[in-house]
Amino acid sequence: MRTGAGRRAEGRGRGPSAAVATPVALSLGLLVVAGCLLGWYVPGALAAEAAYRSASFCAGRPEPEGTRECLDAVPGTVVAKEPGGGRGPRLPGLRWAADGGSAASWVRLEEEGALFDALAPGDRVRVVRWRGEERAVVAGPLRQETSATPVDGHRLPYAVGLGLVPLGGVFGWVAYGWARRPEGAARASWLVSVPMGCGLVLGVVGFFGPMVTDGLLDALLLSVGAAVPVLAAGVWLLRWRQARPAAPPGILPRLPGRERSFPGVVVGAVPYGAAGFGTLVAGPEGLAVAAGAEPGAARLPVPRSVAVVRVRPRAGEAGDWVVECRDGEREVLVVAAKEDLPWILGALQ
Repeated sequence: MRTGAGRRAEGRGRGPSAAVATPVALSLGLLVVAGCLLGWYVPGALAAEAAYRSASFCAGRPEPEGTRECLDAVPGTVVAKEPGGGRGPRLPGLRWAADGGSAASWVRLEEEGALFDALAPGDRVRVVRWRGEERAVVAGPLRQETSATPVDGHRLPYAVGLGLVPLGGVFGWVAYGWARRPEGAARASWLVSVPMGCGLVLGVVGFFGPMVTDGLLDALLLSVGAAVPVLAAGVWLLRWRQARPAAPPGILPRLPGRERSFPGVVVGAVPYGAAGFGTLVAGPEGLAVAAGAEPGAARLPVPRSVAVVRVRPRAGEAGDWVVECRDGEREVLVVAAKEDLPWILGALQ
């Protein structure tokens, strides 16, 4: 037999449920993570930042180990300083000892700013504590936030959440497309790669938006603004690809003057795509699928309403070609050897 399509007709007719499960799981997983970040973590981080910014300094003597809602400005002395960089993601740090406190400890700063550059061992500082953690270091008019500051603590989770939303949506789009395509359709094709490309671009924009803008709304508007041209380009590419000629150069329809039988199958959620029919019959009356090449074998006619969309090689199967068709809203695949394609195209005219 010239094509392996007939041997696999029954397996392909069961539908691509196993293939759809992967993008569905990815879509749900990404959207759940994005929802947790945007709906729970980011509001919590914003609330913590607002409480920190509005907190006043505590009255009375500061508590070196304080966990109060007010700001404890604990005085102390710089013992040593350590620049950032080196091996690993090490942040710049100050080793300091609180007045009347226990042993010296390290406090890590967000970056090497003016305060870090100005300080030297022996200098006096005040370390601002809030809710049990050291949030900032103050020396005279200079102030610098530590790595534990709640200021801008929403940026990274907001960036990750905005970046995951389009990726989760794209995987859902892919799952929907695969669910409508019979097994055997080209899953690594432009119908998948174009949406994936759009999703990756929008994911990158969504991730970096909160990093380069000042507010939540600005980052969201940047993502929405980028989505308009990106999705427009994706739709244009899909339509351009669909408008390409149905058959490759050199494959022209031939009208059969008599019936011709050859191996092949019809795959799709249609009555004439039944399993066990591994022979195609092309003739003056159109195309039919048969249970065998012998006379009297059961046949199922392919309706004249079936329209050819395009012709392509079958992914992963040398020698097999696929005629992609539409029967109304349903996709129909006709799989056969390349040399039989002209008869199929002619019978479907």
